[in-house]
Amino acid sequence: MTPVPGDTVSLSPLGEGRGEGRLTAASLIGREHVRTNRNNQDGYALSQRPGVLVGVVTDGCSSQPSSEVGAQLAARFLANWVTSNAICLSDLPLRATEALCAWMYRTAWALNETPATFTEVLERYFLFTFLCAVRVGGESLVFGLGDGGVLVDGRIIRLEAGPDNAPPYAAYRLLSDRRPDPQVHFMGRAARLAILTDGFEALLAKEPSRVQALFAEGLWRNAFTLQRRLNVLGEAEKLSDDATLVVLEGS
Repeated sequence: MTPVPGDTVSLSPLGEGRGEGRLTAASLIGREHVRTNRNNQDGYALSQRPGVLVGVVTDGCSSQPSSEVGAQLAARFLANWVTSNAICLSDLPLRATEALCAWMYRTAWALNETPATFTEVLERYFLFTFLCAVRVGGESLVFGLGDGGVLVDGRIIRLEAGPDNAPPYAAYRLLSDRRPDPQVHFMGRAARLAILTDGFEALLAKEPSRVQALFAEGLWRNAFTLQRRLNVLGEAEKLSDDATLVVLEGS
């Protein structure tokens, strides 16, 4: 399996029909970032071990010059950490967010141990939202900080950015007194989950069926087919923002 930007190689092969479930992902750079010659600022990661499936999407802050760096690294860190620590789902969101913030803290200080540089590094590289989908046995959980979307067996949950289109970034727990807590968007049993960055927001608001069609007829199970379907959708709808999705299917 050859990684693509924002991807991570799973801890075990995906989609082999071994009764452990399946993970698939696709990502599209938005037209506005193509126009301004900027990178895709989304990241994603897929990870699994026996009995555990984990998918993460992240979305870097567009007003910062290099937020895709932290977004992609954080997706990898969070997916691997959750895969190793997914035992009790009820307290996982806060534990995972605290682990993520501790990792960001160590990374920012390691680059140059001065308060000014610490703040600069966090703001330049680590302002991102995240969504994490987890399946342990027959139970599933979706949690995160920030906007985007969640599909639970086809049912859409839209996540708003909040006032002034300013989502709560995880790094705010290190930069301010606001310390936003992760939100649980779903917990229970589901055959299929999908998590999406906010590049799908306009479609989810006006024509959600176009997003749901990405998963029709099981074609999404093939990563290359899902990516092609997303490319066609992005061209047809002229998606201006980066759009990334991860699909998690239980056994």
